[in-house]
Amino acid sequence: MSVREKRLNNDFQALSELVANSGGTLAIIFTNGIPVYQYIIEYHCKGIEKIENNQPKFRTSHSIEITLGNNYPRERASAKFLTPIFHPNVYTNLNICLGNSWSMTETVSELVLRIGKIIQYTEDITNLNSPANANAKNWAMKNQALFPLDNQTFKSQITPQIAWQYF
Repeated sequence: MSVREKRLNNDFQALSELVANSGGTLAIIFTNGIPVYQYIIEYHCKGIEKIENNQPKFRTSHSIEITLGNNYPRERASAKFLTPIFHPNVYTNLNICLGNSWSMTETVSELVLRIGKIIQYTEDITNLNSPANANAKNWAMKNQALFPLDNQTFKSQITPQIAWQYF
């Protein structure tokens, strides 16, 4: 089994455990591949679908697609919303800006948690200095008192039972 296959298997096992311990706030809707290299994840938390008359229209169910390319984990995963969202770190085509740097140690579970924080506009994740959507950045700058939108942290009771074996 290749390093990539081991990593994909470990990621799937850890993500399954995260979802099982999420209290219904996360769900794996779809997977593709053996081992799994593509996911559709559903989040249940408050986010902004769009702005109407300068007021947010909220949404509480969000779907994203995560794809782990042929060079994962050496290269970052790609992630895209399948449901509407208005956020400074999400492009208008719904691709999620995951930043300029990538660490191959970031797991799919950690990425899923990070995207949950993006949805909620949490301070430690939302980056207004490098927006993917300038309109969302401008609106967010004027409305920072609304954030975070939700207190859902997507924390779980995961214990590191998986030995991350890459070699």
